[in-house]
Amino acid sequence: MNDNNIKIVSFLCNWCSYGAADLAGVSRMEYPADIRVIRIPCAGRMSPKFILSAFREGADAIWVSG
Repeated sequence: MNDNNIKIVSFLCNWCSYGAADLAGVSRMEYPADIRVIRIPCAGRMSPKFILSAFREGADAIWVSG
């Protein structure tokens, strides 16, 4: 991994997109190591504080998926 990789934090809805990410893992599919997946109860009720906190902790990009 080189120093030019960006750090992406992805907040995935438990009822929708997290299931797809879980299925990808079960199917042994790979995604870049610089993506961190965080399961949340519902993307529609996500607090903006989570996004700001991720940026404060060094994330370069945020992905919220419902």
